[in-house]
Amino acid sequence: MALSTQEIRELCTAKEWALVQASQPGSIEKLSSTELKKHADNAQKLADKWRDLSRSQARTESRKSGSPSTDTRTHAKYEVFQSALAAFQKQLNSPAAKPAMPESKRKPKPKARNIEARATRQSTRKSLNRTKQSINKTAAASVAAAPAAPTPALAAAPAVATKKVAKKTTKKKTGAKKKTAKKTPAAVAKSRKAATRKKGTVSGLTATPQAQPPKSIVPAASPIKQTSLAGKVKSTRKAIAVRSNKIAGHVSGQTKRTQAKRDAKRR
Repeated sequence: MALSTQEIRELCTAKEWALVQASQPGSIEKLSSTELKKHADNAQKLADKWRDLSRSQARTESRKSGSPSTDTRTHAKYEVFQSALAAFQKQLNSPAAKPAMPESKRKPKPKARNIEARATRQSTRKSLNRTKQSINKTAAASVAAAPAAPTPALAAAPAVATKKVAKKTTKKKTGAKKKTAKKTPAAVAKSRKAATRKKGTVSGLTATPQAQPPKSIVPAASPIKQTSLAGKVKSTRKAIAVRSNKIAGHVSGQTKRTQAKRDAKRR
């Protein structure tokens, strides 16, 4: 059944009409091989759909009238999409068909992107840990191999010891000389002064008395302020007690008032 363009337009929906238009000459030559495959698949699906529907309608019609009728809109749509499918397949098999365009890389989905990022982070962490461990091992080995340098305290110790020995020997010599020489009253006074000076000095340095921090002086509370504070506390306590007594009296008298109302009603 040959249909005009206007009749086909009335039969089809917007998407179906776009597919039919793509199969017409002038538009089909502009399509690439991937687009031709996609349009051919869609035309095959629509042709199968309308073919099955037209067959079911023909069965029901044959049961009613005894002869199947193919002059229906459903069968017409089947023929339209069958011819479109044939056009797409012919253009796809022809040597003039355009080669497929290189597909652009699609961006990975957020979930896949997160998994990839996690894996890269983990690998970088492992490599950094390995390099860190190797650096620490080499540093520890170099420290263990290097000879231990003498500390300044140990190096200065022998010199201090020799100085102390020299001082002791000089003291012994001076002490022996003092014992042999007779002490005069002026010498005794001088020795006493020297002893007092030695008490105030330590290894040639005068000991200055340490200044004690001044004691914090806490001002005593005036009796007038204490009495005024005590009076305020007493007055606040009294006000609280009076208030609580009023509330308690009101609550306890409530039952009496309600009972009086009941008695008045009974009378």
